[in-house]
Formats: sequence, structure tokens, C-alpha cells
Amino acid sequence: MAWNTPDQWIWSAQPVHQPLISQTTFAHAQAKRHARSTQTHLERKPRPTTRGYALRGLIRCAICQRKMQGTFNNGKPHYRCRYNAEYAKNAALDHPLTVYVRDEVILPEPDKWIAKTFAPGQLTATLQAMRQAQSAESPTTTAAAAARRTIAECDRRIVQYQAALDAGTDPKLATEWINQAQSEKTSAQQDLLAATAVQPEILTEDQIKHMVSGLGSMTDRLLATASERKHPLYESFGLALTLTCKSGL
Repeated sequence: MAWNTPDQWIWSAQPVHQPLISQTTFAHAQAKRHARSTQTHLERKPRPTTRGYALRGLIRCAICQRKMQGTFNNGKPHYRCRYNAEYAKNAALDHPLTVYVRDEVILPEPDKWIAKTFAPGQLTATLQAMRQAQSAESPTTTAAAAARRTIAECDRRIVQYQAALDAGTDPKLATEWINQAQSEKTSAQQDLLAATAVQPEILTEDQIKHMVSGLGSMTDRLLATASERKHPLYESFGLALTLTCKSGL
């Protein structure tokens, strides 16, 4: 089963009953729904939980780029990405129904990396690398890239619908298509402005050194901290992981 595109929908020439909502309201709702489905940067709203997840909000699925959800299986924390088959098909994604990874399989690697990178003998090189990374030109964010793709797609559709109108398509229906595409474009333009408006603060080398030295010995802290309590430490470093189904992390 697959969803038909709006140009394949069949509309009655005359209403057969009292409509619950107007066609304009329906068109706006459809435009907003479509805009959300094409904007991959939208995030799930975190659910409150009493369980501790070291990588909560820090690990993504490489296929759909969404944040993975924490879940307990057999008494152990896991991270899961669940994607219904019909949604994956509509988004043209080769996504398994569910992708799982166990917390304890992942944590030793970032722990070793952090302990090595911030070891006393490596600290100077690490600080220089952090400073250079901040000074370099920032790449286009995922949110901005997604918004630009949506704007380009809306422009293409508007041109297509205008051509269909010139070719004799029902003016009312073609106008609805154009209005829907224009509404999606406006929403994407607002998202693009929001994504590009925030300029990250560039820290000085002294500020970075003070921040890192204030955390103390990385090796000691990582070894002494229970896995479910490591989230603040990982988050302070801006740790971000991506899980792939074939080659691992």
C-alpha cells in the first residue's frame, strides 16, 4: 500500500454533505503535514524517564538521521530506532522496522577516546584542534540544508503546477496545489532563517583550557562514574554518535 500524491486525488464536482472543515483549512493542514514529513531535522519531544541513559539524545540512526530512543531490554539500557514500513517506503528509505544497540557495547569506545584525547600529554594538541575547529567556517547545518531542499522542491512543484494550469487543468484544483506548495515554501523559509540566525560563540584557547582543566582527570572520572551517570560528561563535550546497521559505529 502507498499514499497517493495530491495530484492523484479525486474530488467531487459538488459537495455531497456538509463539510467538517473548509477546503482552505484542509489545504493548510496538508501543507503543514507534508512540510513536517520532509524536514528531517525535526526532533522527537523527549519523554520523561526515571532510568539513566548515558547517550540520551546523543546517538542517531545513520539511515533516517533521527535521534534513537532509550529503552530497557532484559534489564539493560538499549537505544532503539523504530520506523514503520509504510513511512520508510513513503520516504524512500531502506530502514528496518527496528534498529537496536546495547548501551554497554558502545560506551567503552568513547570512554577510551576521551581519556586518550584529554590526557595531560595530549592536552595541548587537543586544545589547538578544538580552537581550529571553531575558527574554521561552519558547514551548512542539517536543518538549513533540509530547509533549502524543501524550498527548491516547492519551487519545482509550483512551476509544474503552473504549467499544468496553462495546459488546461481544472483552475480550482491547480490553484490549491500551488497554494499548498507556496505554504510549504513559506514554512521552509522560516525554518531556514531560524537555522542560520544563531551564530556559535567562538571560545578562546584560554577559555577552552579552563573548561577542560575544570573537569579534572578524564580517566579517573570515566572509571569512577557509573554508565547511567555519564550523560552530563558526554553532553558537555558535545559527543555525537551515529549508528550504522552494517559497519557499526
